[in-house]
Amino acid sequence: MLKKILASSVLIFCVYTISAQVAFKAGWDAYEAKSVIHEYTYSYINKDEIKLSLIDSIVIYITADSSVVMATNSLITEKQTIKKVSFYNASKKLVKQEEFNGNEVVNSVEYRYDSKSRKIFQEEINKGTGNTYRKTYEYTTDKKTKEDMIQEVSYLNNKIEYYDRSYFDKNGLKYKEVRLNDNNKDIMHVETYTYNSENKLTHRSVFFPQFKVTKEFDENTDTQPEKCTKMTFCGVPDKASIVGRLAFMKKVLAKNQACFSDPQCQNFEYKFTSMPNCEIVVKTTKVNHGKNVIFKYRERY
Repeated sequence: MLKKILASSVLIFCVYTISAQVAFKAGWDAYEAKSVIHEYTYSYINKDEIKLSLIDSIVIYITADSSVVMATNSLITEKQTIKKVSFYNASKKLVKQEEFNGNEVVNSVEYRYDSKSRKIFQEEINKGTGNTYRKTYEYTTDKKTKEDMIQEVSYLNNKIEYYDRSYFDKNGLKYKEVRLNDNNKDIMHVETYTYNSENKLTHRSVFFPQFKVTKEFDENTDTQPEKCTKMTFCGVPDKASIVGRLAFMKKVLAKNQACFSDPQCQNFEYKFTSMPNCEIVVKTTKVNHGKNVIFKYRERY
């Protein structure tokens, strides 16, 4: 599975048109790429000077109709490469994901949908563990209240593990989830959800009937001022490129440092543009209050 970036980030997205054609191979099949995205991730430290250290890199190949997307993830710290291929149907719904070791599929996940594009089937086959995980989904709607219920059945190696029923109000907000064991009768737990006037989750409550215990969880509802999420120009005259990415990132970060250190914006997301089809996104996450910089460069063919 591709490594997730869990820290503050800067995303640079650039598109250039060039004449060459690029092919990529997924397993034994070959495809033509209409565009290729090069993504580099750096740790970001700003004390006496801005310091960027490479952590990770990803190359993403995309066909003209976006039906096949291959992401090759080079994990610098672990010295390995992971290749994941995603296949989409005409409705842009994900129908299969395959993870490769060379040309061999080591993990495969298949998805199926109904006529309303709702997921009704998911199956994962992991050759490393030898396990098969399957989930099926059924949808019902109460004609009077217009509320929806989704029943999920989870299997491990063709044996039912549990049943799960999720309830949604007429506005599409999930207000309750009931998990039952493999006999579809005995309740394992009941989870309820509370929202504020802006439909943001504020509280979760989980009741375990077997132990007659309820656990309460308050959700973070902190909101940031509008100025903490904005789009503007990056403010530097340089053009972004793969070769000159470090110098470009440092200039953009230095130019906009006041935004990143605003005490009223503990969490933020800024989008900066500098040229056609080029965008820089700077944002924070909760992991160790750290900062990462992601340089994302797209070539179209």
